[in-house]
Parts: sequence; structure tokens; C-alpha cells
Amino acid sequence: MSSKIEITRICECCKNEFTARTTKTLYCSLKCSSRAYKSRTRQSKIDQSNKETEKAKNPNLEVIKTKDYIDVKMASNLLGISRRTIYRLIERGELDIAKFGTRTVLRRCDLDAFFSIPLEESMLRPVQEFPGLENCYTITQIQQKFGISPGALYMLIQRRGITKYSVGKFNYVAKRDINIIFNAREDEKD
Repeated sequence: MSSKIEITRICECCKNEFTARTTKTLYCSLKCSSRAYKSRTRQSKIDQSNKETEKAKNPNLEVIKTKDYIDVKMASNLLGISRRTIYRLIERGELDIAKFGTRTVLRRCDLDAFFSIPLEESMLRPVQEFPGLENCYTITQIQQKFGISPGALYMLIQRRGITKYSVGKFNYVAKRDINIIFNAREDEKD
């Protein structure tokens, strides 16, 4: 079928004006048509790659929520915490796991139970009021009086849950708390 139509169009690739013989012609030459095809193909590959990257960054949480057993990576995505944190919870025995070869699997109900544990009143410490400077030691005073290194002192304070008070540039600890620790330690030596 031959056509005697002559339509003036603008090439979609090079933006030059040309005379087309059909109403569907978009490009002025085979060269422009090939360039446009390559450009569309390249853009398609880029879009597909971006979609895959987006899927990897934001996995479908709805699919994860429906599964009864999930791996550590899925759990970290679901909870918004790192995989290392989940492994630490497992090492401490706070989360139960199942091993399939080298793969670690967690039950969703265990995760939900772990993160929905309400704080018991016994776990909450009451806020203690500052006992006054005359009833407190500074950290330096404790080190000199009891002959303890700074690291060991801070470790004892942290382990025993003793409250430190900051006033200006000094840290204070109640004398009664420190005396309890070191009297108990002297009793252990006997």
C-alpha cells in the first residue's frame, strides 16, 4: 500500500523538522529511531534496577507479618533494629530460635511476646532525691579512701544500680550506698 501523504512533523529524538509519509512516524531517520530505542531500553533497565533496590530496602512487611517463622534478617526489617541486636538477644537467651543447618529461624509469636512484655513495677526504680553534699562522696574521694581504680568504681556503681548525682563538674554518690558496698566487701574477706 503506497501513500502519497506528506505530513510535516518534528522528530522526537533530534527535534528537527521532517516530512513524514504516515501518521504514525515519530522519527526522521533510522539513526534517530535506533537512538530512541536504545534510550527506552536503557531507561527500562534503570527503572527495573531501581525497583529491585527499593524492594531490597523496604521488604514487604505485610508478607513478613503473615509468616509464622522468619529469619533474622526479616526480623530486623520487621522490628527496625539491627541483625546484631537480634543475635545479642539470642545469645543472652532472651529469644528462642530453631536452627536449620546454618540458618537461624525465629517464631513470630516469640518476637511479639518479647517486645510486648509490660514493665513490672518492681523493675521501675523510684526517683531518689539528692541527699545533700554533706551526705555524699565525690568519685575522687571514694577512690582515695577505698583505694579503688576509676574503672572498677564505675563498674561497681553500674552493677549495683547506685544513683550518681551531677552537681557542676563533680559526680557525687551517697555515702550510705558506698559504705554498704565496701562494708559488704570487707565482710566477704573475713
